[in-house]
Amino acid sequence: MRRFFTFIAVIISIIFLFAGHTYWKHKTTSINVEKTSVKDAASSTSKEKKQAGESKTDEEKLAKAANWPENAQAAFEKAMLNKQPLKLAIVGSKALGEEANGWSVQLQNVLADTYGDTLDVKIFQHEEQSDQFIASGHDKEVAKFQPDIVLFEPFTLNDNGSVKAEDSHENIRSFISAVQKEKEGAVVILQPPHPIHNATYYPLEVEALEKFAGDNNLPFLNHWAKWPAVENEQLRSYLLEDQSAPNEKGHEIWFTYLKEYFIADA
Repeated sequence: MRRFFTFIAVIISIIFLFAGHTYWKHKTTSINVEKTSVKDAASSTSKEKKQAGESKTDEEKLAKAANWPENAQAAFEKAMLNKQPLKLAIVGSKALGEEANGWSVQLQNVLADTYGDTLDVKIFQHEEQSDQFIASGHDKEVAKFQPDIVLFEPFTLNDNGSVKAEDSHENIRSFISAVQKEKEGAVVILQPPHPIHNATYYPLEVEALEKFAGDNNLPFLNHWAKWPAVENEQLRSYLLEDQSAPNEKGHEIWFTYLKEYFIADA
């Protein structure tokens, strides 16, 4: 009989031990699940906050692009959604001042400060006429960059007296065709080179360029409105001595105009 009661006692002890182990295992599992749920919830909240912050930043950048052509704004919004930089090519003559911290370099820097890695800006400066630019294949160099937007100063001053306006315009068409062959829907924005003092035919060629832009539904940025008039002797104080390019003061005028266009409320 004593052996029987001892056996029963052992069985009861085993049952209690098993029950206790099961209880603590269940309780520990519940705590771990709860901790994991809290951690996952916190991670999800943090991710949502980050996404909301990025969305707000994208909206702010898009608001700064309010002056751009509508199709350029749409391309910018799409690029940000895809986490890809929008590509902007700045193309033109010596008037860009790439080697002298001119307006093109200043614009490139301020756009980097404003838009960060959502905008990729590259400068293409060439000292030649528009027909030489095409014949040398420089249009294809720009096209290989696959820009979404091109700010194009189409060598109008270099062409002055050497290339007829209609031929210069045909070279612009050829350039646009090359760019859009590589990047469908690329937006090309035209602008004239700098003004020069006492010019006779050159201002007429710039007027013809503006008309060409209007006839072909191309945006045209006429920064000449910010410079002294071509008849004004003061204009020379904004240009190099030979008037081939702006000096530091001239680059500042040009840069300020473009900064206000590319960055709304700048």
